[in-house]
Amino acid sequence: MRVIKFIILYTLSILIRPFIKIDKQLLLFGTQGGSSYEGNAKYLFVYCNQHTSYHCVWVTKNRKIEKEINDSGFESAYYFSWNVLLLSLKAYCVFITHSLSDVMPIFYNSQTIIINLWHGIPIKNVSLLDKNLSIIARILDYWRDKRCDYFISNSESFNQDYLKCFKINKGKIIVGGLPRIDFLFNPEKFVPNITNPFPSMKKVYLYAPTFRDYIYQNPFYEKNSILKLNEYLEESNSLLYIKHHPFDTEMPKMESLNNISSFNKNIDIYEILPFVDSLICDYSSIVYDFFIAYPKRDIFLYCPDLKKYEQERGFLGPFHDLYNSGTEPYKFGFRKLIKPSNIFNINELYGVGTTSCKTIMKIINHHD
Repeated sequence: MRVIKFIILYTLSILIRPFIKIDKQLLLFGTQGGSSYEGNAKYLFVYCNQHTSYHCVWVTKNRKIEKEINDSGFESAYYFSWNVLLLSLKAYCVFITHSLSDVMPIFYNSQTIIINLWHGIPIKNVSLLDKNLSIIARILDYWRDKRCDYFISNSESFNQDYLKCFKINKGKIIVGGLPRIDFLFNPEKFVPNITNPFPSMKKVYLYAPTFRDYIYQNPFYEKNSILKLNEYLEESNSLLYIKHHPFDTEMPKMESLNNISSFNKNIDIYEILPFVDSLICDYSSIVYDFFIAYPKRDIFLYCPDLKKYEQERGFLGPFHDLYNSGTEPYKFGFRKLIKPSNIFNINELYGVGTTSCKTIMKIINHHD
């Protein structure tokens, strides 16, 4: 059914496109194929609504998200609709994070600017370097890279990694930074009424494992282990919250664990991070994001399948150096990163500060 819808949309776009004029005030935003509202696209969308006069529309397949955005005073439109097809053909600029179908799978107007904000500073092999990618996904990624006008990088020192993963011309890479990092530095600027979701007077740990391309029984959730962890949290006046990856299908049971809870997997993790004391993670770029925004907070790595992950997916950056910079198993198999700044110069990892949204908007303002 999805393939048929996409074929219809591509065909319609070819037929209608010659009759549609570009609206230089219209910007469209989407992420994860229209399924969520988070990350770089979300925070740039909020910024543009708050600080520019552009007509900004968020495109989503989720009716709940559509209502939430419209109720907030911003504008959202339903993905599979005649309205979004016309908007997509009229858009002056389209912002994506994963694929061209983040907003709509069509042949965009040749005058429409496509900007790939991407969704993570690369630790693991991604896009065309990901050997688990299907042939169809490779073709779509190749087409995305050729059609995009700009790709937003976090740092000059990472540009070579992006060139390995994406079929983009070097001239298309702009070191513009990441809107989600702008948010982490100053949450209230984007969400004035943001509140701490956690109980006060408790230390808060967040465990945020990434997706695996293979069957994985996470030892973290073994009964004896998690019961001992729950006891430790009780003794140390702490709480652990688990944020599952959006692609995870199996969730562990948390009954009778009074110090351990899990979030809905579709919650925006970036609106949680400002209130987290310590992060427990593995091969996710959230490790980088948390270190950039909160360098004095503790980060723990939990990687019991390190060899398997490297074999199945592989790493781009110096992950082994980062992993080995931690203590020997600290507690429960975690490695506490002692001085990640010895591995990553913060300016080489991210030297843009809090100006990412401004920098990205300058690109389209001076495109002509």
